[in-house]
Amino acid sequence: MPQAPPTPFAAALLAGGQSRRMGQDKALLDWGGQPLWQVQLGKIATLNPARVLLSCREEQALSPVPLGVQTVYDPPGNQGPLPAIWRCLDQVRLPLLVLGVDMPGMTADFLGEIVQRGLSVPGRGVVYEGSRGFEPLAALYPVEGLPLLRKAMDAGNYRLQAFVRAAVEAGLLDALPVPAHAAGCFSNLNTPEDFRESSVEL
Repeated sequence: MPQAPPTPFAAALLAGGQSRRMGQDKALLDWGGQPLWQVQLGKIATLNPARVLLSCREEQALSPVPLGVQTVYDPPGNQGPLPAIWRCLDQVRLPLLVLGVDMPGMTADFLGEIVQRGLSVPGRGVVYEGSRGFEPLAALYPVEGLPLLRKAMDAGNYRLQAFVRAAVEAGLLDALPVPAHAAGCFSNLNTPEDFRESSVEL
């Protein structure tokens, strides 16, 4: 089981997506007999973060929320994950590990690697980059990124890829190539076909 690093950090599961292409709430997909959001929350809990947040839409009413997990509701409107990350980071004021609910291939072990790498330089987080661009929904964000997040929202720029690029250029995030052993960790469930294909592997 991954061990907690000496530097305190928080972790947030982002479960509030609209799931339009899936046709149903991805957070509630059955994954080995459990709702996917509970499976993903369990992975980050094994890392022993100082605080655990569940970011979701208020109308989702995800329950039962485990003891000690704080629910943070997304802002009104569909503005994507950037405002949710800002809200969570602003709540905890700690380095924040973010995990998207629709990445069931992500392992607790690799999440631990993200945390260890992200905490290795104070004031700087880590994001991985692959063939699709940055992978911002399995990354560690530093508290120092709050002003840049606020600036993006004030400008109405909710594109997470653009924010991550700006954070990398500002020295707030290290961008690392996706390692070969973690290639499957970053697969997303976006469509019913994705879900069927991934479920076969369970």
